[in-house]
Amino acid sequence: MIVRPPTRRPAAPARSRLTIAAAALLLAGLAPLTPLAPVTSVTLVAPAAASEAAGEAATADLAVSDAPPATLQPTVQYEEAVAHAGDKTAFAPGDRVSVPFEPRAADRWAVGGARPQPLPAGRVSGKSLRSPKLPGPPNRAEPAPATTGFGGGPALARLDRPYVDPASAPMADLAAAVDPGGLKRDVFGFLPYWELTASTTRLDWEKLSTVAYFGVGVAADGDLQKKNSDGTTTIGWSGWTSSALTKVMNSAHASGARVVLTVQSFAWTSAGVARQRSLLGSAANRANLARQIAAAVRDRGADGVNLDFEPIISTYGDEFTALVRSVRAELDKVHRGYQLTFDATGWIGNYPIGDATASGGADAVVVMGYDYRTGTSAVAGSVAPSAGPTYDIGDTIRAYLARIPASKVILGVPYYGRAWSTSSSALNAKNISGTKNGASTTAVYTTAVQFAADHGRKWDSVEGVAWTVYRRRNCTATYGCVSPWRELYYDDAKALGLKYDLINHYDLRGAGIWALGYDGTRPELYAMLKAKFITDTVPPVISASSLSNAFVSPNGDGRLDTVTVRVTATGLIRYGWTVQPIVGGVVRPAVRAGGAPGRAAAFTWNGKDDAGRIVPDGWYRITVWTADASNNRAAAVKDVTVDRRPAAVIARSSSSFISPDGDGHADRTTLSMTADSAITGSARVFDSHGTTVRRWTFSKATGGSWVWNGRNSAGTTVPDGRYTFRVAGLDRAGNRTIRDVPVTVDRTIRSVTWSRSSFAPKAGQHARLTFSLRRSAKVTLSIMQGSTVVRTIWTTKALAAGSHGWTWDGRTASGALARPGTYRAVVRATSWVGTSSFSRTIVVRLP
Repeated sequence: MIVRPPTRRPAAPARSRLTIAAAALLLAGLAPLTPLAPVTSVTLVAPAAASEAAGEAATADLAVSDAPPATLQPTVQYEEAVAHAGDKTAFAPGDRVSVPFEPRAADRWAVGGARPQPLPAGRVSGKSLRSPKLPGPPNRAEPAPATTGFGGGPALARLDRPYVDPASAPMADLAAAVDPGGLKRDVFGFLPYWELTASTTRLDWEKLSTVAYFGVGVAADGDLQKKNSDGTTTIGWSGWTSSALTKVMNSAHASGARVVLTVQSFAWTSAGVARQRSLLGSAANRANLARQIAAAVRDRGADGVNLDFEPIISTYGDEFTALVRSVRAELDKVHRGYQLTFDATGWIGNYPIGDATASGGADAVVVMGYDYRTGTSAVAGSVAPSAGPTYDIGDTIRAYLARIPASKVILGVPYYGRAWSTSSSALNAKNISGTKNGASTTAVYTTAVQFAADHGRKWDSVEGVAWTVYRRRNCTATYGCVSPWRELYYDDAKALGLKYDLINHYDLRGAGIWALGYDGTRPELYAMLKAKFITDTVPPVISASSLSNAFVSPNGDGRLDTVTVRVTATGLIRYGWTVQPIVGGVVRPAVRAGGAPGRAAAFTWNGKDDAGRIVPDGWYRITVWTADASNNRAAAVKDVTVDRRPAAVIARSSSSFISPDGDGHADRTTLSMTADSAITGSARVFDSHGTTVRRWTFSKATGGSWVWNGRNSAGTTVPDGRYTFRVAGLDRAGNRTIRDVPVTVDRTIRSVTWSRSSFAPKAGQHARLTFSLRRSAKVTLSIMQGSTVVRTIWTTKALAAGSHGWTWDGRTASGALARPGTYRAVVRATSWVGTSSFSRTIVVRLP
């Protein structure tokens, strides 16, 4: 779960370009050991807008030129390497690393594109590695060939370790690997050689997965810097081959943690630029370095390599990618499963992070999530702001995730802070550091936390950082003594916890630490690692959930047969689902349940229970839960209706036939429908060939009526014949209903008329009935009173087309005179079209 400060301060002005000061000290492991000439300038345009932070414009090149001073400055890793280049630590050579690496049960991060694997122990001792010649094949005193695993058995035989591959792992394996007591992230800590033998350095293997020994330099020809110009062992190689590191590696391997070698190539000076250009620009030099790295890892019994190339010089991104791939290939020749990472700054710049982490490349990028403010920053503040008015950690993460998967990102965090001389004691006061007031300096965690204890800890809720302020006296021959304010900003456990929340929120591979040992014997930073990455109880954050449709109709008609629930959540490693009926407002036990590994949660339900039976129609609740690596869960709930019953529809026509001849009799009919639930569809009239002549549409209706006058959509009267009125629609669940009503268009009878409207039979009066036929037909003529036939004149009498008539004298079938009242003459004509019926009334009255 991400914890963000509630507000951001107004945006600060864009940072001015800053000059990179030349290093006057010596770099560790570089030969010959001579002072370095300053570079004229190093240009890297850092993103200044949110769109750039998202990776849209983070492709600026690093270039050596006479351009104006640059925004990017040397990193703390480089500065401290320079500061310790002259250390005279006497590292005693170590024995062979005797304990091989074997992955932990919860080790789920892919290495070399595959599951983590056991790796061989050391090949030779540290003393042998310091000798002028590299050792040959293993001898009897040091029998640990790289092709063997524990007990001398084949290393590849030990590949049945539990491993989580969210894309393919079965649920049983996944559940076993999601260990509430295991480390859920790759915690990657840099261990500088100057902290290796410090009495206060503690390595808590429960909270560490990878320790990167820092480090060994590399020359222009690709040689690892093992010897100084006077023949002595460089301090970096001395620490790598030391007894202290042998002890660290054996302890790490016994706990299932890795130890890797950091190989350094710094290009912050003109000499460094020239050296890196020669190295990367030569395929032979790259191949030489790759072989030497593989040999150093193999012989020492290490578990991989970390490449600290900073920065990558302009236009050499492809060459750096080629080096990374060469290192991977050489490591794989020794043994599959060696970890390969490289470091990059918070601003991506021209680091080829996509290409260099593609298949056959590095496993991850260790992002140096610090140095966002340096000694020359305009104002004091966090060196690693979790949020803020300018480019921050969140912006960095999003920029990296726009290019590479989260599983390839390790976010480095600072175990140090920085102090500035400032113009006031206010938060983010103006930086006035310099000779007069005192230079800006870094402070390791133990120093920073003590200053805060002495002067009062404060908290910046916007950038998410602890700070303190105090007066400090600074005396110089030029300016005398002054006592400016001094502000120190540092990441304490709370600040680091915010960054770990970001790591969990974005589901990054893990956290990096600069640097192990900087916390001394204090326990709180390890405790925060455990709280966030071992005993983490914060559930995943569901940022979005959706339901494809609110109804499911599993009848196999291809419409709404299934329903899909999708959930977007951060930090999820697996997900599951339950489907429960809701009866009378009460949620009942599940009819369907399950789970699956994956990074994207989506459950499609086909309306069936676990036994494959279609469930009864009704209301159901679908719950999709997501689980992170600590098995914390969050859920999205969606309710759906199962409905397989089509709507009950009644279709009617007010007349079974029409005679649209304009005589006012049966010229039209009213077509109508009623439904017991809302449907959407159409009503249409089509002929015997299925051709639609008229069509009406309706939406979510339970009824409707339409008047048809026997004409088509163009307004032309349709030919006589048999027609069908059809109502077809879908209800909310996609169930289709079709209802048909026949209608005959028949103009066989042209007209039916009486010669008079009434007559009196007793007075000897009569009336003449006439009608005409368009075509020959069999005609039935009846006189009716109400529903009673009083006289039948013709019964299916064949008549030709033309006019016909009959005179009624007012007598019934019995010969009696009809009683006064209203009577109807009903003419029914049956032709090839069908049967049509016309009637006309006449009144029989008294004389």
